[in-house]
Amino acid sequence: MEANLFDLALLSVLILFFGILQSHRSQREYRMWLVAWIVVMASMLVYSPALRSTGWQMVTECMRVDLLVLGGLVFLLSFVEQQTSRNRLIRDIALLWVPCCVLLNLLSISVAYPWLCVAVILAGETVVMYLAEQLVPEGLPRQLIRLEGLLGTVALLVAVWSGNPSMALSVVLAEVFIACAILLSVSRNSDGAGKWTSVSGFVAWGVLYAIYQMTDIWPSVSIVLGHTWSLPKYMVGFGMILMVVEDDTERISSLSEEYRLLYESNPHPMFIFDPATARFLSANDAAAAAYGYKLEEFLTMTLFDIRPTEDHQKLALELAQLHGGRQIWRHRRKNGEVFEVEITGHDVSFGGTKARFSMCIDITERERLNRELIYSAQHDVLTGLANRLLLEERAQQALARAARDGSKMAILTIDVDRFKQVNDTYGHMVGDECLKGIAARLMTRVREADTLARTGGEEFTVLIGGLTSTRGAQAAAASLLGTLVKPLTLSDNEIAVSVSIGVAVYPDDGADLETIRKRSDKALYAAKRMGGGRALMTTDEQAGEEESAVNIESALRDALQTGGLELVYQPIFDATGRFARVEALVRGRGDYLRKVGPGAFIPVAEESGLIVSLGRWVLEEACRQMADWRERNLPVFDFAVNISARQLVQADYTDSVLQTLERYGIPPALLHLELTETTLMGDFSAMARIMKRLSEAGVLFSIDDFGTGYSSLARLSELPISTLKIDRSFVMKLLESEAAVGIVRAIVNMSRHLRLEVVAEGVERPEHIKLLLALGCHKFQGFYLSRPLSPEALEAAAFAGDTAFDPSPFRGYVPVEDLDAIVSA
Repeated sequence: MEANLFDLALLSVLILFFGILQSHRSQREYRMWLVAWIVVMASMLVYSPALRSTGWQMVTECMRVDLLVLGGLVFLLSFVEQQTSRNRLIRDIALLWVPCCVLLNLLSISVAYPWLCVAVILAGETVVMYLAEQLVPEGLPRQLIRLEGLLGTVALLVAVWSGNPSMALSVVLAEVFIACAILLSVSRNSDGAGKWTSVSGFVAWGVLYAIYQMTDIWPSVSIVLGHTWSLPKYMVGFGMILMVVEDDTERISSLSEEYRLLYESNPHPMFIFDPATARFLSANDAAAAAYGYKLEEFLTMTLFDIRPTEDHQKLALELAQLHGGRQIWRHRRKNGEVFEVEITGHDVSFGGTKARFSMCIDITERERLNRELIYSAQHDVLTGLANRLLLEERAQQALARAARDGSKMAILTIDVDRFKQVNDTYGHMVGDECLKGIAARLMTRVREADTLARTGGEEFTVLIGGLTSTRGAQAAAASLLGTLVKPLTLSDNEIAVSVSIGVAVYPDDGADLETIRKRSDKALYAAKRMGGGRALMTTDEQAGEEESAVNIESALRDALQTGGLELVYQPIFDATGRFARVEALVRGRGDYLRKVGPGAFIPVAEESGLIVSLGRWVLEEACRQMADWRERNLPVFDFAVNISARQLVQADYTDSVLQTLERYGIPPALLHLELTETTLMGDFSAMARIMKRLSEAGVLFSIDDFGTGYSSLARLSELPISTLKIDRSFVMKLLESEAAVGIVRAIVNMSRHLRLEVVAEGVERPEHIKLLLALGCHKFQGFYLSRPLSPEALEAAAFAGDTAFDPSPFRGYVPVEDLDAIVSA
């Protein structure tokens, strides 16, 4: 049947509808319907008289048939499960379409190959049965598809043997469109009018092709077909549009129900009110329960009934200027309790009039917790005083106020004298009570406008603003000292404590907070050096020390970047007077660093953090020099490098040391890392873990200045230490102090039991060597033996093989077996 303009116009409307639908809603079913209608329209255009009159009637007929079958198959596969992948759908369409096209095109060209047509029919129907098993739900639908396939196979065989291509076409199309009706009937859960209109349309579409074969028997049938030929397509298209509308209606209904349940069942209070009158128009059960009313009672009230009376005027202004977003309001329950709520609101339409929707969240507990968290973050847990964070905030405010008003501001840094003795004597529980007592005493002399903060373990800071002169700061410091004249009574103990105070004043001692704080710290340290129990103002001398530290840090930083440092090496000798080890010592090349010396720039490096970079450079340079000496076949000896606690606890320190040794080919057993005894009073567990890792790799550890710190023997025994270096202060007193002799003897005996090597530092006289040998110490270091040497001087001495001293006079002062073992080694 030929397409008329009405058919083409209707199909164009359908294609436009599904095209617009597809652009707004990417749903595969709708997308396939759009493709199918385009293909159907293309088959009608191909069959137009304009194309048939060109002499290509056979080609156009084949194209029309192929496109029509393809459109039907796209309709058919659009009704299978949505989980089926796109690639599989394309494959299944191709499996069905190719046999149909081959069969119908063969019959259209010639009926001389019946057996080939039969083979194609059987192959096609096999595909149909396979796909029916895969895609069609079990039960009646699958049985109907199987029955339709069998009937279609028989009808196609008859059409082939009778040489009737028109009958074959009608059978194929009838089979496709009736299958569409079967799958559509079971593919959707809803039984709307759209679904059954389309099902009826597909059935009619397929039946019309079957009736079309009767036109030869009953010519009058063709008249009826001419009037009804396009009706099934209209029914299918109209039904599909109805299905889209039904889908949207169902979706809207579902969302409406979800929103209703969300509103009525929500645990948070929700209500809708009239902005003009503040009267409640609707509310959920949670709202009525939260305010202590019944729902019917709540709906007779207004917003003013749930707000405190003192907020009514504010509420009236808020109602006049309602806006979106969140607001914090105070609400009142039926029992009079006032609580804070967070309101989220927006405009809505209720019953055809403008209204306001609000959701309330009770934040009373949240605000209380928030206040507690803020207080905890800004206050010391033990004493309840302000902490460093709050002090910093108030100090910035006080500094800005002083700069604006032209007044003075003072920072008083307070440290409890000898507080460690309190902890060691009475225990930490009493120590904490002592700190609380000190804080309470100090608070009695601090004005409400000022701030007392605990800024460290036993350190406090007082911030005083609004001063007219430095005398006010001095008077405040004296008053604070006076609070601790009487002992504290704690846990049945009377504990006498004192504090040292350092005072710095803005703008006299600095123009910024950091400078004032540093000056105050300097004054505090000066007060403690003078014995404590006093308050000191910052002085020009202290400022000069601070300025000197800044200059040293700048010079040291520059030296690290420009090669302004060098190493010298002080030998350590054994009992035979020969090299046993060298200690690498850093020196400055420039005049300034050479003048101040390492005794000044090493502490600055520690305070500024430059010690990490400095230590890395020292290790690198020492390993480079040792590698150079090994290449020159210098006699083998160990070398020692000093390290600080800050270096040792660096996350990459172990890897850095081992990689440096490996880079220069230095055996780890030649390296001694020297730590002072006081270094071990830091993060012991972290340092012990890193030391053990390095020790397992072969690196040795020495404790420098042993005897001057407070480390316990139990802790020392837990560390992989190989050497103890007796501090020079004991060695220097050996000839004049029996106590020093006893201490050295104890260190040597302890080292023997712990299998540790002992080195005596500060050997300045031959009598020191004699006595140390008698005490059992067999390694020495000091200016009497050798000052620190440049690499060239050390190299020359090592090659010469000179001894630092003649060991023969001392043979009687050391056991022969020990000396023989040393000499043979």
